[in-house]
Amino acid sequence: MKRNSFVLFLLVLVCAFSVAQEKIGLNAGAELGFGDVADTAIFGITPQLTYEHSFFEDALDISLEVDYTFNFEDGVPQDIYAEENIGYNLSLNNASTLTFTLHNENNFSTIPEFGDAGDGSIFEPSVTYGVALNAGELAFTAGFPIGYLPDTTFGTYATAGFAFPFGFGFEVTANMAISPEADYSETNVVLYYAADVFSAELEIDADAEFKVYTISPFVEWYVGSFTIWGGVDFGNIGGADSVSVEPYIGVKYSF
Repeated sequence: MKRNSFVLFLLVLVCAFSVAQEKIGLNAGAELGFGDVADTAIFGITPQLTYEHSFFEDALDISLEVDYTFNFEDGVPQDIYAEENIGYNLSLNNASTLTFTLHNENNFSTIPEFGDAGDGSIFEPSVTYGVALNAGELAFTAGFPIGYLPDTTFGTYATAGFAFPFGFGFEVTANMAISPEADYSETNVVLYYAADVFSAELEIDADAEFKVYTISPFVEWYVGSFTIWGGVDFGNIGGADSVSVEPYIGVKYSF
């Protein structure tokens, strides 16, 4: 319970401090999950804090996120998730940019006992080449995820994406495992559309054999300083077991 009290105190302290400030890139909100409603619905609530800001005339991008999840089932198991990103944008000319990114994420169970949860801990350096064309923006990314908790793993991926001037875009990612075993792991496709008052995204994840899929539609609405979102993950499509359906909704306020 001490961990719970500290996290809630930190949320209140940071939010109270930011009220007196100009907009600094801080967001506070919460997400409500419903579990797998096709099997057993388990409610969970996740208070969230995020920070995003650019420095040195947008050359340096920094973002941080901390989530704390309460799952309302026997024992009320709880998890904490933290994510950090640092990106440096190197302008090559008027049309192209090279971006170097360091990404880190940690996912731990705190109750009933402290330990690794979810995907554990991953450190991921990547580099992106982006070029502005008359028809839109083209980008290529190469990343090298390194899992360091609970096990050491190595992988790589390549992403190609294109964004049209009218708001529509797409990304395709090929993922490869290197260690402990080298093989092709999965393919990800993301379709998205961004407008002034909302954005929508459809993510499709396929296993290495293109037999089992996860389809995840997601929508955000922007109302002043508020952002409201909702989505659902349809998992194990084409798999041996039944399809899972996991909806969620959320809201945050930008300070």
